[in-house]
Amino acid sequence: MNKTSTKLVLSIAGFLASNLWLIAKGVTKGAADFFISPVVEETIVFILLQLFVMAVYFIRPLTAKTSRLIYWCVSEALVIATVWFWGIFIVCPIWLP
Repeated sequence: MNKTSTKLVLSIAGFLASNLWLIAKGVTKGAADFFISPVVEETIVFILLQLFVMAVYFIRPLTAKTSRLIYWCVSEALVIATVWFWGIFIVCPIWLP
């Protein structure tokens, strides 16, 4: 369970880091750096969060089925919550024109 806890803490840290990044961008009124649109920037943050969750899992993968299930359910719920909150609820569907 220690390995599962460590992976969950890393997943939650990635979730918090991505949300803090999006909050900071919202505070600065959505001004995107390097001349990219906020839609592109948010999409990149969502993809990086998902890649981080996958990388944490695949570095020394969990062996017990219950541990894998717990990790994937919690981590994917955090990713889905982030995408739903920032990509749909706050700025309406960002991918629609």
